[in-house]
Order: sequence, then structure tokens, then C-alpha cells
Amino acid sequence: MRDDDPYFQAIATAVLGGPDEGVIPIVGAKFAHRVEAHRGNFHMSARSAIVSAYPVVERLVGEEYMQGLAAAYVKVHPPIVASLTSYGNEFPAFLRGFAPVQNELPWLPAVADLDRVWFDVYEAPDDPVLTSAELIGTSPAMLPILAPGLVAAAQLMRFKICAYSVWRTNKADAKVAEIAITSDAEWALLWRNDNQMHHTKLAQAEYVFLNNVQAGQSFAQAYAESCRFDPKFDLQQQFSRWLSAGIFKRGTT
Repeated sequence: MRDDDPYFQAIATAVLGGPDEGVIPIVGAKFAHRVEAHRGNFHMSARSAIVSAYPVVERLVGEEYMQGLAAAYVKVHPPIVASLTSYGNEFPAFLRGFAPVQNELPWLPAVADLDRVWFDVYEAPDDPVLTSAELIGTSPAMLPILAPGLVAAAQLMRFKICAYSVWRTNKADAKVAEIAITSDAEWALLWRNDNQMHHTKLAQAEYVFLNNVQAGQSFAQAYAESCRFDPKFDLQQQFSRWLSAGIFKRGTT
């Protein structure tokens, strides 16, 4: 059945919460009320997808509040494809425009961003990773001019508040640390390597270095920019650290 089929459109409208009148010619007046069962299952599945995709948000606000957020989101952004695997991309943006969250929990959208990026990194394609083996025989003088970029399964993030610290303790700690929400900026990296998820807080100079490498700059160019934020920035140390972490992409110079 095609998406532009009028019968499909009538059923989809009813399931999404619209009037049942459009399905009467299709299923008959006697059975039109049964759309309600499908509508309930649809909304339940969509809400469950949101809750599953944002586990730290749920841990912070509690199950009941999260169910309310998910229901409000589904009403505004119903799924438009059959698969719910990637459903909920707009949830952080929705929270930024949702008055109750902005009035009570203005920091929550930033935490939701981290939940979303965690999922995106987990689902990212496998790029070939630059390793020390590929650099054997490379002249030391050539290393600074390499511009490998970052693999798709590595995402940098920056925040105007301590969002990463809040997210990290709720994500990883059995006993959640008490963290006061402050306006201290934070920088973070989330990445996947050998099917293992990783995340870490970055210093600003580290973020600048990796962000510029991701943008296509050479190691030397990225290093020069990083030194503006930390005159003691150690290029050799940073190169070794992130080479071992498996975030540089192989095959681009």
C-alpha cells in the first residue's frame, strides 16, 4: 500500500489521533471504533522508544515525569516511518521549547543531547581506523602534516554548563554524585572502538585540537590553534593518546 493512497492516509490519520470518520468507508461504521486499540499500541510503542533512547534523562526526572515528556513529544512529533530505531532525534530540541522543562529543568536538554549522541555513536558506521602499524616507516617530519580526520563513531560536544558531569555520573555510577548545576563550560568526547563505547571529559585545548582535526586540519595546524588555549599543550602526548583510542580515520592525508 502506497503512502499517498487515500485509504492509507485515512487509517494513518486515525491511528495518529485524528478523527475516525475517514476509516468508516474502509472498515465500516461497526468496526471503526477498533482503531482506538491500534492508536493505543502506536502511542505506547512510540513512548517506549523515547524512554529507551534517553535513559539518563529518565534516571534524572523519574519514570512518571519521563512518560509525560514522551507523551507530549509523540503528540507533536509522531513517527513517520515504520521503524522506531532512530525515532526521537528531535527530542532534545523539543525539550528546549517545552515550557515546563525550561521553567523547571533548563539544563535537561543538554543531558538529552548526550543521550542522543551516545545512541548515534553506537549506530555510526565503521570507518577504517588509523593505527600505529600504518605509521611504521613514516618519517617523523611527515607526521605533523597528516590530516586524518576523525572516524564517524567519534563525536565531540561542548556545553555552557556542566552537562557532561551530570550525565556521566548518572550514566556510569552506581551511587550518583551530587553535582550542582553551574555555568562552568565543559567539553566531551564520545566514541566507539572495537565495539566498545567510551566517553571522557576534555580540556578546552583538547577539544580545540580534536575539533580542528575533525574539520580537516593537519596535526600541526590543530596543535597551533590549541596552544592559544594551553601554551603547554603536548602534541606528542595528545597524538599518542588519541591514536591508541582509535578515533583517527585511516586513509585520509
